[in-house]
Amino acid sequence: MTQNTLTTHVQTALTALETLLEQLSGNDIPLDASAPEQIADRSPEDALQDDLQARFILHAADRGVVVALDPDWVSLFSEAMFGEEMAPDAEGALDLMQEVSSQGFGTVQSTLAEEGLTLPEVQFDAAAPGQPPPALDGAAWLVPFTAQRDGGELDGFALLPDGEETAEPDRPAQQAATETAQSSGASGGGAPSSGDDSESVEVSPAAFSELGDEEIGGDGESGTFELLADVDLEVRVELGRRELPLADVLKLTSGSVVELEKMVGEPLSVYANGRLIAEGEAVVIDEQFGVRITNLASEGSREKAFF
Repeated sequence: MTQNTLTTHVQTALTALETLLEQLSGNDIPLDASAPEQIADRSPEDALQDDLQARFILHAADRGVVVALDPDWVSLFSEAMFGEEMAPDAEGALDLMQEVSSQGFGTVQSTLAEEGLTLPEVQFDAAAPGQPPPALDGAAWLVPFTAQRDGGELDGFALLPDGEETAEPDRPAQQAATETAQSSGASGGGAPSSGDDSESVEVSPAAFSELGDEEIGGDGESGTFELLADVDLEVRVELGRRELPLADVLKLTSGSVVELEKMVGEPLSVYANGRLIAEGEAVVIDEQFGVRITNLASEGSREKAFF
């Protein structure tokens, strides 16, 4: 992958992450990246090892991808996702970084897919500062990046394996097999085998006997649901609904109150098999909630609950 191509993809990824952070925090958090630098070899003695050990590390071992972040990124992510800052050494810091890596990679993966670049599924492992950094070797691209926050700057960098040897995009298996067969035929001095040495099979159209005139039994008015009487249907009573932005959902804690759209005194909705069949009011029956039906949906609507 050339430097220009990688720079373009990195900028697209940063734009996607900026949008994600803005949605979570409600604030504009600009991200910027320096030009990628190619590293010929990443040996265990590389000077980057000391820098890695002082940072939070997100490591996709199966892909050789490493993201190293300044510890203060924890406070940025926690404020964006939970509305309050978390210390880098807090108990939930690693879990937070793991969640951020999952959401961030999913956003980047979807955005780059729209640009025609398909990223494989990866799983990042998080490591706190002071822990031994992952073993690194082979050529790589070093991509430094920064985030602007409250007049300050947070920095980090990514190590992406140099994939020049696998730059050719994957081809569908069927296409590859076809090309291999054609190549074999061209180099072997003859056409590829098509199974001519096997026995020939006679193929003829399928023949069906005449069934006679169409005949439908019943008078069209006596149908019942007796055959379905023992079928179990899930009955659900809905108190109300409310749509919330993802940022508000992530901020919910014990004791949070979510205001529903349904007004006090409005009837509850009763669903069977996902279809509205009735309305009712809440009652208590022997210390259990129940619902008293006050209004039935049309017969046609209720019958649709069987299908």
